[in-house]
Amino acid sequence: MPKLIRFVLLNSAFGVLIGWLVAAAVVYFNINGFGDLIWHSSSRTVAVFVLLVSFGSTFGFAVMATAVMLMPRDKDEFDKL
Repeated sequence: MPKLIRFVLLNSAFGVLIGWLVAAAVVYFNINGFGDLIWHSSSRTVAVFVLLVSFGSTFGFAVMATAVMLMPRDKDEFDKL
């Protein structure tokens, strides 16, 4: 796999993981009653799915975009990554 594609995928996966951890913290600590809202819902599976997809995609894109913007421009510096 080319190094640049691996770089983008790895940073996206790291961002998705961070997003899922933040979503889990929001539900666990019941911030603004969000945890109660999800656990007392009749369609709990859909609510958790939407929460994970939205947080995962948002944080995944943010981390990937930040990594690309901070990526070294010089080929020799990029090869050191």
